[in-house]
Amino acid sequence: MVRIRPFRAYRYNQAKTGNLSRLVTPPYDIIKGDMVDRFQSLSEYNIAWIIKNKPEEDDTPTSNQYTRARDHFTRWIDEGVLTHDETESYYVYGQDFQIEGKKLFRFGFIGLMELEEFATGAPSTGVFSGVLQHEETLPKDIEDRLNLCRSAMANFGQIFVIYPDHERSIDKILEKHMKDDPIGDVMDQDGIRHRLWRIDDENDLDKITRLMESKYIIIADGHHRYKTALALRKEHPELESTKYRMLTFVNISNPGLVVLPTHRLVQRLEHFSREILLADVKKYFEVEMFQSKDQMFALLSKRFNEGKHSFGLFIDDGNFYTLTLNDVSIMSDLLPDKSTELRGLDVAILHTLILDKMLGIDKKKLAEGTMKGGGYVTYIKGIGDAVEESIKTVQNEGQAVFFMNPTRVQEVEAVSKNFECMPQKSTFFQPKVWTGFTINKLE
Repeated sequence: MVRIRPFRAYRYNQAKTGNLSRLVTPPYDIIKGDMVDRFQSLSEYNIAWIIKNKPEEDDTPTSNQYTRARDHFTRWIDEGVLTHDETESYYVYGQDFQIEGKKLFRFGFIGLMELEEFATGAPSTGVFSGVLQHEETLPKDIEDRLNLCRSAMANFGQIFVIYPDHERSIDKILEKHMKDDPIGDVMDQDGIRHRLWRIDDENDLDKITRLMESKYIIIADGHHRYKTALALRKEHPELESTKYRMLTFVNISNPGLVVLPTHRLVQRLEHFSREILLADVKKYFEVEMFQSKDQMFALLSKRFNEGKHSFGLFIDDGNFYTLTLNDVSIMSDLLPDKSTELRGLDVAILHTLILDKMLGIDKKKLAEGTMKGGGYVTYIKGIGDAVEESIKTVQNEGQAVFFMNPTRVQEVEAVSKNFECMPQKSTFFQPKVWTGFTINKLE
């Protein structure tokens, strides 16, 4: 059972802080390098002062980036910079954005959910409801977020989850409240508009709570944050508040729910050969060669719409390639213990058949890869100038880049319901859910 409840969020008092656009930020793991300084320079109350407080040379176990974050949080509450809503509420969160020139709107609601371990199987009777993870996570120390939670005892960032509501029963309630004036309205530097509405009508709160009881949720973004919450709960079983975590819930059937591809840049292989790679892929794939990336991507998109398994490939020989799998049954031999749904994922085919079988990048080597580089694989988000940059990298120092079609939301749902995990970085939900609109203090 998915047990959710409304809560009294702490929110910025804009009468004291000024415009909300100077205060909220992308998730902590997006804010890197100079971005930290840029956000912190916008306001002394920017949430980056808490979620990305910098370490200093003279830090000690009792005075450090986490205690400074806690002190900011405490002071902001004491000074009325952050105020506690008077009544329990759910908060509608909507984002207007564009993908390839198409205007989209994604919305959901923010609430608290009672924590439970990830589900590993379905009940013997009744409808399944619970928490599912949809992809493997890269090895990553959660100690950083756990230290912040331990010190400040609050949820600052969101965990983005999706749930099935094909009848749109909850969406209809949310849409009713979006007719009101928003309590938060921010246009970010990427042209994404973030708006927040508050639901405190008791009847609607009860309806949302009851409708969610029979659902299951899939963590779309924030696996590590969820694991952090589970760890904090185990450390403080005596605190009722640690039983719950603040989440953003979005309907799987929401028309603005978009998954973008994450491409794979291969590098640092000791015995890489373009000729051998092409010869190997021709054993299993129909290989078509083009002079431009636009032609490659056009065919890649066509194959996606036809339901075929295809990848783009650039290896710096003056050509671009589209690889289309001839027979998906090869995956039954390679992954005999996995479901048909998982074996049919493009990302599973790429990782198993090409990266592992042909290039020798097994799970251990694959785990060394990051979004920032390093290891044998760098993950490239399919937005902005990432494609051009990855091509330049191959021309200068990389070895190959594989371009992906996006994973379908229906595929995420199907694999998750089998209690399986996709390979890491299988999905890229866009846009990100921002931090600072609501804060849940663990009292």
